[in-house]
Amino acid sequence: MSDYTQAELQEMEAEFAAMDAEFGAMGLEEMDSEFGEAFAELDAELDAAGISDLDFDTASIAEMADNDYDVQFIGNFLRNKAKKLIATIVRLVRRYGKCAKCMPKVLKAVRYFKAKKYASAIRAAYDAYRCIRACTKK
Repeated sequence: MSDYTQAELQEMEAEFAAMDAEFGAMGLEEMDSEFGEAFAELDAELDAAGISDLDFDTASIAEMADNDYDVQFIGNFLRNKAKKLIATIVRLVRRYGKCAKCMPKVLKAVRYFKAKKYASAIRAAYDAYRCIRACTKK
């Protein structure tokens, strides 16, 4: 039996469907299904060792864009998308109190956002979202 009323379950399903659409458009689910199992054990070991947040060299937006306008557009797009997704997961984790165990994942997304690492913030927000969605199914 669920801890939620029928109205809460319907609202939750609508919110989750919207979030699935947001993350689905970015292809994160496909990436996870392809690589998730291969890296799950490594991620757990890195987390246990306290070194999961190391920065690695990656291509910058400037290297991928044709001009300064593209750099600004991509940066703004990622920032706005990350801000929207993080606001939603913060709201969800506050609403569903039994999902408090997901708060560290939410905070990780917020830290990335504050550090202006917007793509990493989106990825962390997706991880937090999956945690929230899983804890509400119990």
